Parts: sequence; structure tokens; C-alpha cells
Amino acid sequence: MPRPSRWNEIVEAAAEAFRTNGFAATSLEDIASAVGIWKGSLYHYINSKEDLLIAVVRGPAEEILNQLKELSETDLPPTEKIRRATRSHVKVLEGNFVYASVYLQEIAGRRKLPEWTAMDREYLDLLESIVREGVESGEFSAVTNPRIATLALIGSLNWLTHWYRPGGPLHADEISDQFCDLFLGGLIIRTPRSTSKPNQKVATTASKTKAVTPRKITSPKTTKPRAKRTA
Repeated sequence: MPRPSRWNEIVEAAAEAFRTNGFAATSLEDIASAVGIWKGSLYHYINSKEDLLIAVVRGPAEEILNQLKELSETDLPPTEKIRRATRSHVKVLEGNFVYASVYLQEIAGRRKLPEWTAMDREYLDLLESIVREGVESGEFSAVTNPRIATLALIGSLNWLTHWYRPGGPLHADEISDQFCDLFLGGLIIRTPRSTSKPNQKVATTASKTKAVTPRKITSPKTTKPRAKRTA
């Protein structure tokens, strides 16, 4: 009878160790000890510690990219695409919190491997194309720089791994909706307000009315009391 695989336990232990101590400071002995096996037993599953890092981060990285690919191909307006992309991003972070944290901590933006650099670039380009689409269609402000806006949104979402705690009082949907409201509030074109002053009409009406010169009021004259005669 074949022995049951310990692979899922090994990956979970590696993810927690990488997130807590960092990839460089984590040894294979640490991971084996957390699982309750000998270090040598790990080599039945991997060739190196780097294999474990890839196993930890691949799932959430591919999931979030694939969802954005599907969304970018729809005919939805840019505003709705941004809202759904934000929800998808937060959902993936919530459902794979430890794994996604390791990806952002050890892989994202570090240009360690060409494969991951290409994935980061593709995600950025897809989201930027949605923002650019909104600018070109007139839905978003023309003064918006699509690249800066996209980097700002991605950075804000990824920073969730530093303060969000799954199972806490803040739910993923609430967080993503608030992020959308804040972000889209800076992109969507607003109807300019009227430049007329509130009191302009009153002032115009008053100017057409004949001015009335106020009557000069003088104080009544007073007479000094006569001095009483004395004997």
C-alpha cells in the first residue's frame, strides 16, 4: 500500500515559514521539522528550496492573472472592469493570504526569474489597458496618466497583505468596494459646477430698483433750564 503524500503539508509549512522568516532565512530543516519529517525526506518531492517557493506562489499568481485576462476581453465599460478587477484581486489575496503574501514579498517586482517578470508585466499591461480605454472613451478624466493610475491601484491592493487579516471584521467585498469608490472617484469625469454666484440674481434685481435716499434724522433741540431766582 503506497504511503500517503505529504506534499500539501510541505507546501503549507513552506509558505508559513517563508512568510514569517523570509525565503533566505528559512532552511529545509525548518520546513521538515514543521511537517514532522526528516530533511532527506523532502528530496522525494523537490530538488531544491526554490522548488518549494515556486510551488507556494504559482497558484495565486496564475489565478489572479487568468481572471484579469478573461475580464479584459469582455464588453463591459471600463468602470465596471476596474470594479470587478479590484474585487478579483482582493478575493485572491483573501483566499490565498499566506501564499499571496510570499509572492509579493519574495517574487513581485524583484525580476528573479523571467517567467515571473513576464507575468507581472502582463498583469500591469492588462490593467493599464482598461484605464487607457476609459480615458479614450471619455469615461475617465483626460488628465489621467494610465500607467501611474494603474501602479497606484496595484500598489494599494498589494499592500493589503501588510494589514488585512482574513476572518477579521473587514470583509473582502467591503474592502474592494471602498477601494473602487476611492480609486474611481479620482478617475471619473464629473460635470462641472455652475460658475454663477448664488447672490447674483438678487444683486441684479436690487440694482434695477430705484435707490431711496434715507431721510436725515436730526436730534431734537434741547433748551437749557432757566436758573431759579434766589431771594
